[in-house]
Amino acid sequence: MKQKRLQAICAYLNVQDKIIDVGCDHAYVAIWMARLGTQQILATDIHEESLNMARKNIQKKGLENKIALQLGDGLEDISVDEYDTLVIAGMGTSTIIHILADSMKLKTIKKIIIQSNNDLDILRTFMENRAYTLSDETVVEEKKHFYVVMKYVPGIQKLSLEERYFGLFKKENEKYYLYLEEKYNCLLKKVKDKDKQSYQKIEKEKNLLSHYIQAL
Repeated sequence: MKQKRLQAICAYLNVQDKIIDVGCDHAYVAIWMARLGTQQILATDIHEESLNMARKNIQKKGLENKIALQLGDGLEDISVDEYDTLVIAGMGTSTIIHILADSMKLKTIKKIIIQSNNDLDILRTFMENRAYTLSDETVVEEKKHFYVVMKYVPGIQKLSLEERYFGLFKKENEKYYLYLEEKYNCLLKKVKDKDKQSYQKIEKEKNLLSHYIQAL
């Protein structure tokens, strides 16, 4: 597997995990884990075209007996009790929150791997309020874009404001923090003298980010 984002997701998985890959797309994660020896994997997608592509990829690798497929919206109509690990990647935060909204569905889930495309602060706050601990994060750069892969486990946690916005501090994420700083600078230039409220919000977030940058 050449994609760094998918490698980062799989790095948080073990062959002993019983995995549901929600929104599996081409089923690359499921295929990778099945080839490593994972015995129980369900790959789902809301789009029939994506699921058909996943099926073709699975058949090419001869893994039809190792990976189950199901068409559906999130965790609806899925017997989640048979699994202990969720992978939810490549979606927006609002979609991810929708999928995880029913806490009764998550009783047997011991690990959730999430990669969201936006609003990471909202997602981290949601997971904290649902009594999940952000146990680790990986930031990867791929095709000039940064992806944040989060590992959650059940547990009470209180994140700092910096952690809510920018994740767990890691010195190896220096390039990512500097990228965010430049992004904030550009946004401040755009809204200066146009939108005072937005300017103050962006400036506040940039000041929080500076605490990480100063600690590098």
